[in-house]
Amino acid sequence: MTKKPMIWISDAMKSASSLRGFHPDLWFTDESRTVDAMKRNAMGEPLPAERFPKEMYAEYKDKREKKQPDLFSAGGFWTVSAACAEVLCRFDLGQGSLYPVRLFQHDRSTPVEGEYYCVNFGAQKTAVLTDQSSRIKKPYENYDIWQPPLAMQDNDISVRSSSLSGPDLWIDPQMRDAFFLSDALAQALRAAKVSRPFKLRKCVVV
Repeated sequence: MTKKPMIWISDAMKSASSLRGFHPDLWFTDESRTVDAMKRNAMGEPLPAERFPKEMYAEYKDKREKKQPDLFSAGGFWTVSAACAEVLCRFDLGQGSLYPVRLFQHDRSTPVEGEYYCVNFGAQKTAVLTDQSSRIKKPYENYDIWQPPLAMQDNDISVRSSSLSGPDLWIDPQMRDAFFLSDALAQALRAAKVSRPFKLRKCVVV
Protein backbone atom coordinates (compact mmCIF):
# COMPACT_ATOMS: atom_id res chain seq x y z
CA MET A 1 0.00 0.00 0.00
CA THR A 2 1.33 3.45 -0.96
CA LYS A 3 1.86 5.72 2.02
CA LYS A 4 -0.35 8.80 1.97
CA PRO A 5 1.68 12.03 1.56
CA MET A 6 1.82 13.99 4.79
CA ILE A 7 2.72 17.46 6.07
CA TRP A 8 2.93 18.45 9.73
CA ILE A 9 2.35 21.75 11.52
CA SER A 10 3.92 22.58 14.88
CA ASP A 11 1.73 23.95 17.66
CA ALA A 12 4.77 24.98 19.73
CA MET A 13 4.49 28.68 18.92
CA LYS A 14 1.01 28.80 20.48
CA SER A 15 2.05 26.95 23.63
CA ALA A 16 3.02 28.74 26.82
CA SER A 17 5.07 25.69 27.80
CA SER A 18 7.51 26.54 24.98
CA LEU A 19 8.55 29.83 26.59
CA ARG A 20 11.71 30.13 28.65
CA GLY A 21 12.90 33.17 30.59
CA PHE A 22 16.14 34.33 28.96
CA HIS A 23 17.46 37.68 27.76
CA PRO A 24 19.45 37.67 24.49
CA ASP A 25 22.70 39.62 24.54
CA LEU A 26 21.51 41.65 21.53
CA TRP A 27 18.70 43.09 23.62
CA PHE A 28 21.14 45.10 25.73
CA THR A 29 22.75 46.80 22.75
CA ASP A 30 19.83 47.41 20.33
CA GLU A 31 16.29 46.53 21.39
CA SER A 32 14.56 47.62 18.17
CA ARG A 33 16.97 45.69 15.93
CA THR A 34 16.54 42.62 18.13
CA VAL A 35 12.73 42.78 17.85
CA ASP A 36 13.09 43.26 14.09
CA ALA A 37 15.15 40.06 13.85
CA MET A 38 12.50 38.15 15.81
CA LYS A 39 9.76 39.38 13.45
CA ARG A 40 11.72 38.63 10.31
CA ASN A 41 12.58 35.15 11.52
CA ALA A 42 8.92 34.47 12.32
CA MET A 43 8.15 35.30 8.68
CA GLY A 44 10.68 32.78 7.38
CA GLU A 45 13.23 35.33 6.20
CA PRO A 46 16.87 34.19 5.83
CA LEU A 47 19.05 36.10 8.30
CA PRO A 48 22.82 36.13 8.93
CA ALA A 49 24.40 34.96 12.17
CA GLU A 50 24.90 38.50 13.49
CA ARG A 51 21.12 38.95 13.73
CA PHE A 52 20.97 36.17 16.33
CA PRO A 53 22.32 36.18 19.89
CA LYS A 54 25.59 34.51 20.72
CA GLU A 55 24.71 34.40 24.43
CA MET A 56 21.48 34.46 26.46
CA TYR A 57 21.10 35.00 30.18
CA ALA A 58 18.50 33.59 32.56
CA GLU A 59 15.93 36.20 33.47
CA TYR A 60 15.28 35.27 37.11
CA LYS A 61 17.94 35.71 39.78
CA ASP A 62 16.33 33.25 42.22
CA LYS A 63 15.86 30.44 39.68
CA ARG A 64 18.57 28.07 38.54
CA GLU A 65 17.89 27.01 34.96
CA LYS A 66 18.29 23.32 34.24
CA LYS A 67 18.93 21.61 30.92
CA GLN A 68 16.43 23.01 28.41
CA PRO A 69 13.96 21.14 26.14
CA ASP A 70 14.78 20.07 22.59
CA LEU A 71 12.76 23.04 21.25
CA PHE A 72 11.90 26.24 23.12
CA SER A 73 11.62 30.00 22.75
CA ALA A 74 14.39 31.80 24.63
CA GLY A 75 14.06 35.57 24.74
CA GLY A 76 11.98 35.50 21.55
CA PHE A 77 14.42 33.33 19.58
CA TRP A 78 13.47 29.74 18.76
CA THR A 79 16.19 27.46 20.02
CA VAL A 80 16.93 23.73 19.80
CA SER A 81 19.15 21.27 21.63
CA ALA A 82 22.26 19.78 20.03
CA ALA A 83 20.40 16.47 19.55
CA CYS A 84 17.60 18.24 17.72
CA ALA A 85 20.03 20.32 15.66
CA GLU A 86 21.79 17.14 14.55
CA VAL A 87 18.52 15.93 13.03
CA LEU A 88 17.65 19.27 11.44
CA CYS A 89 21.08 19.49 9.79
CA ARG A 90 20.34 16.35 7.80
CA PHE A 91 17.36 17.99 6.08
CA ASP A 92 16.68 20.79 3.61
CA LEU A 93 16.23 24.02 5.55
CA GLY A 94 16.07 26.18 2.42
CA GLN A 95 18.09 29.30 3.20
CA GLY A 96 17.59 28.70 6.90
CA SER A 97 20.39 28.09 9.36
CA LEU A 98 21.25 26.94 12.86
CA TYR A 99 23.41 29.33 14.86
CA PRO A 100 25.16 28.26 18.08
CA VAL A 101 24.16 30.15 21.22
CA ARG A 102 25.43 29.80 24.80
CA LEU A 103 22.95 29.88 27.68
CA PHE A 104 23.96 31.19 31.08
CA GLN A 105 22.41 31.50 34.50
CA HIS A 106 21.37 34.95 35.74
CA ASP A 107 24.96 35.70 36.84
CA ARG A 108 25.99 35.64 33.13
CA SER A 109 28.96 33.40 33.89
CA THR A 110 27.60 30.00 34.99
CA PRO A 111 26.64 27.94 31.92
CA VAL A 112 23.27 26.21 31.62
CA GLU A 113 23.74 22.50 30.98
CA GLY A 114 23.60 21.51 27.32
CA GLU A 115 24.47 22.83 23.85
CA TYR A 116 21.97 24.96 21.94
CA TYR A 117 21.32 26.52 18.54
CA CYS A 118 19.04 29.33 17.41
CA VAL A 119 16.84 28.41 14.44
CA ASN A 120 16.59 30.73 11.46
CA PHE A 121 13.42 29.74 9.61
CA GLY A 122 14.80 30.71 6.23
CA ALA A 123 12.21 29.14 3.95
CA GLN A 124 8.68 30.11 2.92
CA LYS A 125 5.83 28.27 1.21
CA THR A 126 2.39 29.82 0.73
CA ALA A 127 0.53 26.56 1.17
CA VAL A 128 -2.30 26.84 3.72
CA LEU A 129 -5.77 26.62 2.16
CA THR A 130 -7.51 29.12 4.40
CA ASP A 131 -10.97 28.43 2.94
CA GLN A 132 -10.57 24.73 3.77
CA SER A 133 -9.16 25.20 7.27
CA SER A 134 -12.34 26.02 9.14
CA ARG A 135 -10.90 26.48 12.64
CA ILE A 136 -8.14 28.98 11.85
CA LYS A 137 -8.53 32.53 13.13
CA LYS A 138 -8.22 35.87 11.33
CA PRO A 139 -7.06 38.38 13.98
CA TYR A 140 -7.20 41.44 11.70
CA GLU A 141 -10.31 41.85 9.56
CA ASN A 142 -8.66 43.85 6.80
CA TYR A 143 -5.55 41.69 6.43
CA ASP A 144 -5.21 38.19 5.00
CA ILE A 145 -3.28 36.98 8.02
CA TRP A 146 -4.34 33.88 9.91
CA GLN A 147 -3.54 32.07 13.14
CA PRO A 148 -3.92 28.40 14.11
CA PRO A 149 -6.80 27.60 16.46
CA LEU A 150 -6.32 27.15 20.17
CA ALA A 151 -5.86 23.50 21.12
CA MET A 152 -5.07 22.63 17.50
CA GLN A 153 -5.90 19.07 16.48
CA ASP A 154 -4.88 16.79 13.63
CA ASN A 155 -6.45 17.81 10.30
CA ASP A 156 -7.39 21.34 11.43
CA ILE A 157 -5.12 22.78 8.73
CA SER A 158 -5.34 22.03 5.01
CA VAL A 159 -2.34 22.62 2.74
CA ARG A 160 -1.62 22.42 -0.97
CA SER A 161 0.08 19.29 -2.25
CA SER A 162 2.74 21.52 -3.82
CA SER A 163 4.16 21.95 -0.30
CA LEU A 164 5.35 18.34 -0.43
CA SER A 165 8.33 19.50 -2.50
CA GLY A 166 11.08 21.87 -1.47
CA PRO A 167 12.49 22.55 2.01
CA ASP A 168 11.58 20.27 4.93
CA LEU A 169 11.10 23.12 7.41
CA TRP A 170 9.29 26.30 6.47
CA ILE A 171 7.01 29.20 7.37
CA ASP A 172 3.79 30.09 5.55
CA PRO A 173 3.81 33.93 5.41
CA GLN A 174 0.01 34.05 5.63
CA MET A 175 0.00 32.01 8.86
CA ARG A 176 1.27 33.48 12.12
CA ASP A 177 2.47 31.47 15.15
CA ALA A 178 3.23 28.26 13.25
CA PHE A 179 5.83 26.46 11.20
CA PHE A 180 5.58 23.37 9.02
CA LEU A 181 7.58 20.18 8.58
CA SER A 182 7.85 17.46 5.98
CA ASP A 183 6.88 13.96 7.03
CA ALA A 184 10.47 12.78 6.63
CA LEU A 185 11.69 15.43 9.08
CA ALA A 186 8.87 14.76 11.54
CA GLN A 187 9.62 11.04 11.54
CA ALA A 188 13.34 11.66 12.01
CA LEU A 189 12.66 13.90 15.00
CA ARG A 190 10.46 11.16 16.47
CA ALA A 191 13.10 8.50 15.86
CA ALA A 192 15.65 10.66 17.69
CA LYS A 193 13.16 11.15 20.56
CA VAL A 194 13.26 14.96 20.28
CA SER A 195 9.83 15.61 18.74
CA ARG A 196 7.69 16.05 21.88
CA PRO A 197 8.09 19.84 22.29
CA PHE A 198 7.25 20.38 18.62
CA LYS A 199 3.63 19.43 19.38
CA LEU A 200 3.15 18.07 15.87
CA ARG A 201 -0.28 17.96 14.23
CA LYS A 202 -1.17 16.35 10.89
CA CYS A 203 -2.30 18.59 8.03
CA VAL A 204 -4.75 17.63 5.32
CA VAL A 205 -2.86 17.56 2.02
CA VAL A 206 -5.09 18.59 -0.89
